[in-house]
Amino acid sequence: MKNYRLFNFISLVLATFLLSSCLKDNDDQKIPMALFTMVNGYSDANAVVYYADGGALQNPNYPMEFKSYRPIVGLFTGARKIAVSSEYNSILTDTTITVKDSTIYTSFLFGTKSKPVQIITTDRINKEIKNTESGLRFFNLAEGTDQVTLQIGSETSPSEWTNRAKETQNSANAHQGFIAQKSGTFTVTARDKAGKTIATRSEIKLAGGYYYSLILIGKANDENKPLYIGLVAQAAN
Repeated sequence: MKNYRLFNFISLVLATFLLSSCLKDNDDQKIPMALFTMVNGYSDANAVVYYADGGALQNPNYPMEFKSYRPIVGLFTGARKIAVSSEYNSILTDTTITVKDSTIYTSFLFGTKSKPVQIITTDRINKEIKNTESGLRFFNLAEGTDQVTLQIGSETSPSEWTNRAKETQNSANAHQGFIAQKSGTFTVTARDKAGKTIATRSEIKLAGGYYYSLILIGKANDENKPLYIGLVAQAAN
């Protein structure tokens, strides 16, 4: 996944614009609005399209490829049905969420053709993270993995990143918070419960004051869709 160095700056500018949009030139009449990021870790299709209440959240002619993500789009508040289809217009999964005003969400799609999974997180800042640090969180979205531990460089893995099973909505809720990480350029390693390295990625750049999700996607022992550590730049408020 691409690491957009300017993504968070652009996201925050767009977030400020969307979340403060007015029906008229009256600051008391804001349009209730949330922001939404889409992440495709689903390995059993080449690409997917997201919909909200039947309306496409992206151009259906340009579906979102595996190992990619789309920056924030606006969502109106209330009960919204978030559905995802494969490039062949087959609905993989749909989830109804109550969208709240001035809130930022991210959908992560993963799983298999027999069991597609969508988890949706609420993306909040951590006030304890300094401007010189990065905010990080980790999700295990891969197939054929069990009790994955993620390590940044030679640092000790935080407890939140240790022995993580494949995510469910409940585990995503429990781990959707960002934790502090010193900024810089690092090698990130994923290991299984026996301590064997199952994926690694070098030259991951973490900028101070920015928020990111590290995700393990793909399939264990699969040449076509091998395990891969993705980096998603996140907006948070």
